[in-house]
Amino acid sequence: MNRREAIKNIGLTAGYIAATPTVLSILQSCTKEIKLTWVPELFSEDEAKILDQLVDLIIPETDTPGAKSLNVPMFVEKFINNAIKDEETQMFKNIAGIVTNEFDVNEDKPVKKIKIEEYDALLTKYLRTSKEQQKAYQKEMEQMKGPEDFENISKDAKIFLYLSVVRDLSIWGYKTHEEIGENVLAYLPVPGEQIGCESIEKLTGGKAWSL
Repeated sequence: MNRREAIKNIGLTAGYIAATPTVLSILQSCTKEIKLTWVPELFSEDEAKILDQLVDLIIPETDTPGAKSLNVPMFVEKFINNAIKDEETQMFKNIAGIVTNEFDVNEDKPVKKIKIEEYDALLTKYLRTSKEQQKAYQKEMEQMKGPEDFENISKDAKIFLYLSVVRDLSIWGYKTHEEIGENVLAYLPVPGEQIGCESIEKLTGGKAWSL
């Protein structure tokens, strides 16, 4: 199963995020602001470009639109800037800078010179690590009671948190997009009869429900 097929089947992590009207309005604003380039509200231009490429790798363009073409990177940045607590927003801003430094961006190596293999290596290092290591990163982040504890958290735990949130928001924003909800996932705006004890293969062809 390739990544695009997996996207059609996955569900969101229970309790991770609530689709409030405010959040949905952020997504709709992204839909209206379709541009080849977008102006970040929170991140620097370099940080936004890196986010753009990471999201594009997480959900690439194939036979259906990729996350980048649907402005999901813009949605991710808008969500972080508008829908969470100010101290958490600043934390993600700080980690975005750490991620930029991880690519050794400088005058001699601007963002445009970062190779796709470098982005993929970063995602692999943190998002494909063992479950035990991921739990260790999560436990470390849970020990942070306030902004004053930020400096005591390891760089690896910070990057893992950032990439995990980017991945989860990308998947959520992608699945919530009108184009994907209506044309890629199983879409039934007006519910019909209740059918129990039937496989999802028979009911939707193996696709997750849009609504």
